[in-house]
Amino acid sequence: MISLRFQPTPITDHGLIRWHLSLMNGDRPVDQINAYSGSPYAQALNTGSRDFPGSLRPLPPGRWKIGPIEDAGGSWGEGIGRYWIDLLPMAGTQTYGRSAFGIHLDANHHQPRGRGSAGCIVTPREADLQRVLGWLRAKAKPEFLVCSHSTAIAAGQVAYNITAVRRAWLDTIAWAEGTDGPHGYRTIFSYKFFSDFSDHPRQIQKSGPLSSDAAGRYQFLSTTWDECKHALDLPDFSPASQDQAALWLIDKKRQALEFCDRLMIGPALDRLSYEWASLPAASGRGRYGQPIKSVPQIRAKLTKILQSSGNGQSCHPLAPLP
Repeated sequence: MISLRFQPTPITDHGLIRWHLSLMNGDRPVDQINAYSGSPYAQALNTGSRDFPGSLRPLPPGRWKIGPIEDAGGSWGEGIGRYWIDLLPMAGTQTYGRSAFGIHLDANHHQPRGRGSAGCIVTPREADLQRVLGWLRAKAKPEFLVCSHSTAIAAGQVAYNITAVRRAWLDTIAWAEGTDGPHGYRTIFSYKFFSDFSDHPRQIQKSGPLSSDAAGRYQFLSTTWDECKHALDLPDFSPASQDQAALWLIDKKRQALEFCDRLMIGPALDRLSYEWASLPAASGRGRYGQPIKSVPQIRAKLTKILQSSGNGQSCHPLAPLP
């Protein structure tokens, strides 16, 4: 079944919670944009009966019937833009007297005052709104929208616990990739830096004869990142999301997490070397003809990290960009 999902992230932009508006095929995200809802001064979630007409809070949680695309030709009014899509509450969705919900452009988003909405789903980017219109014009179009007020990924709500051993493997992979320094999480291939963690930077860079858009501490290609992002419903390209994505690759794509947890280095490397070109196979050879670390070097690095981890806690604060 094709539907839309509207879910907040832990990120805030200019006083507004950043939400993800996702096109869903069953439980699987197919496409996604960033969007907002409510006034910057009324961003509390799950307020229930404290909502009232004029409260300017985000769209209430529940299921919403999606109306047709209405085209004003010019503009529906101040801050709305040309297109309007009605959102009508379905059975069981409580609005507490609030009404006139829809999806539209936030034409005032870039003004110091006036950004946000009275509860509608809005996007400041015309290109993102056009993507939504494309979803609604498709032959297999969404039948309804589900709004949740729980964040996609929050502190303490992660797919993988990061034990001392798993942190040691992550740190070792970063070391092998050359991204274990203070700027590793914001490194692009060819050792340039990015600063926007809202998404993979998707910037192709050249270094000698090689070109790549690899980015982050674990040098994700954008295609690999999209696979991880959809699998884990990650809200951004933040350090926490990068760690989770790397563990998903180790676990689901390479089926090596048990070997890593048990410190079975040879079997783990035999699988991880297909994912990270800097890692050797158990034979000591690389998979892709690129420079690699040796198996003894990997073993020594893991041992050193584990010996210095103390209570198993590991922290990677982001250093200011040079």
